[in-house]
Formats: sequence, C-alpha cells, structure tokens
Amino acid sequence: MRMELVTGMEGAAIVIVLFLIAAAAGCLEQETTKPVVSSSPASTPIPVPSVHPPKPFYSFSLPEFQNILAPNITLALPGYLPDGFFFNTGSAPWASLDGLMNEGVYSVTYNRGQDEWVTLSEQSRNATTCPDWPEFRLADVGKTLTQSEGRSELSWGRYGWCFTLSGMLPKEEMEKIAASVKPVPYREGITPPYEFRPPAHPLIHNFSVNRSTTEKNVTITVESLDCTAEACRAVIRLGIASPPSFSVPPGMTAPPVYPDPHAEWRVDGGRPLLKMPGSMGYRPEGETTLTFWNIEPLPADSRELEVNFSRVNGVFGPWVITVPLEPSGGRLSAVSTGLEDPS
Repeated sequence: MRMELVTGMEGAAIVIVLFLIAAAAGCLEQETTKPVVSSSPASTPIPVPSVHPPKPFYSFSLPEFQNILAPNITLALPGYLPDGFFFNTGSAPWASLDGLMNEGVYSVTYNRGQDEWVTLSEQSRNATTCPDWPEFRLADVGKTLTQSEGRSELSWGRYGWCFTLSGMLPKEEMEKIAASVKPVPYREGITPPYEFRPPAHPLIHNFSVNRSTTEKNVTITVESLDCTAEACRAVIRLGIASPPSFSVPPGMTAPPVYPDPHAEWRVDGGRPLLKMPGSMGYRPEGETTLTFWNIEPLPADSRELEVNFSRVNGVFGPWVITVPLEPSGGRLSAVSTGLEDPS
C-alpha cells in the first residue's frame, strides 16, 4: 500500500509538471507570434496618424529648404520686404513617402536685426479654410494673437493654398508684402529673394575692445570682437547677476536666469545686422553675466561698429557702445569667399 501511495503522488507530480510545461510552452508560442518592427534604416516609416500633429523640420538656408521640398512642394515666397529683412528660418511638417505632406503648415520667417520679424505660413486648402481676399487683424493692447502685443496678421487664399502673414509691421507694409507673394520654384544655383549673402571680402580680425557705458547703475562692456568669414563673435559683460532660476535640492544646480538682452548692431550707420544661428550664449560670473553674441560677417572695409542695447533683464537703457574697426599698427585681413554678387 505504501508503494502504491508513493507511485500515486509521483504520478500527480508528473501531471502537474507536464501541465506547467505545456502552459509555459503556450506562453512562449504566443510571445513569438508578436510582430517585430525592424529597426533597419531601409524599412518604410509608418505615416503619422492624422490625429497627431506632424513633426516639423527646420532649415536656416532658403535654397536648401526649397531643395528638400522639391519637386512635391513649391513654396510661395514674398517678392517684396522692407529694406533690411533677410530669410532666417523655414519649417515644414514631417511626413513619410506615404503621408500627405501638402496638408501640413509650411512657414518661412524673415528677420531685420533682433526684434523685427515677418512670418509667412501656407497650408493646402484641402486641410483648412481661408478667405479669398486678405483679411487684416491687429492684436489689441493687453490681448494678443500669439502672446505679442502689436502683432498683426493677414489671411487669404490663392493658388489652392491658404496663407497667413504675421509680423509687427504697419498694415500698409503687410498688404504690400502679401500682394507680392507668389510660387518660387527651386532652381539649382539661383539664390531666392531675400536670402542673406555674406560679403565677398569679409573682415578677418580679432579686436580687443574693452569699451563700457553705464545707465541706471548697470554697466555694459564690450570686451572683444572676433570676426571671421562666418560671423563676428562679440564677448559682452553685463553688469547684472544671473542667479539660479529656481530652487533645487542640495547637490543639484539650477540653470541661471537668462539676462534677455535686446540690442541693435549697425556697421557704418547701415541697416541692423543679423543675429546668426547659434547666437546668444551666456555664463554667470559673480555679480556679472558674460554674454556671447554672433552677428553676421562684416565687409573688410568696415570702419565702425555700433551696438545699442535697449533692454537688459527688464531694465531699459539705452546703452550705446562704438567699436572702431581700424586697429593701429597694421591693416585688417580680408579673404575672398568666392561669393561675389554679379549684380
């Protein structure tokens, strides 16, 4: 009897083990039937569902932007802008080859100096609606179209597209820009209107400046200016501290408060200079803040650079500093970039 009892228990154990193995095998079989998404670069991206916003891409070169979109999309661009405006950046929605690229919003932004801008956005009429004739809207004081008092907008439809022109210019200028908008196909080797072209012979020199001015107990010093064929990089010391922007637990460091400087740069009394991509770094140094500012490359025959700071960290100036560009004891260097304008 004892022998039969042991055999019976072993049989039950064997049945249980077999059941567990079968169950595990079933789980493993179910796991292996799940679809596996290949991470190979050759795989076709899955189109973004229409319920999700498309992922935009950006470009700082207008010919490059046109080339990326061609031949499927031909951007409409302004043929007129007030003097001093140049292309700054373009953005387009991301889509796979199976997606509907022309139903996203395409935008081009033009800048004059640091604070003046105009943006033209366009979207297919298949995806949105718009009036046939331009309608002008102006943001009221205390109320904004996009959190910016004084901004105005024009909206209209043409060429099967809906356009929105936004900026901080008078109504007459906005209407003049809107009337000049037309499709501009990409043409290799042809510079589109209002694409910035660096000087054919840029100024190449490193200046030790160390010039200061004080207003409202805030001193601003231009310490140096390093000019290359790509940009002129100014090192500026702001007489204000940049403490941590918020409290953090011990052992951690919060980013410093951004000093938010606003300035206009001009060379030899000309138009406002552009701020180049990647500009505006800063670093706290005690009770001051060191700021790094990249402006467009200067012509080799430049004589004087002037910077006018209108606002720093909420304090209004102005702070005006002039920088002589004719160092004593030698000539400035100049190189040819091969970008001479045939006109």
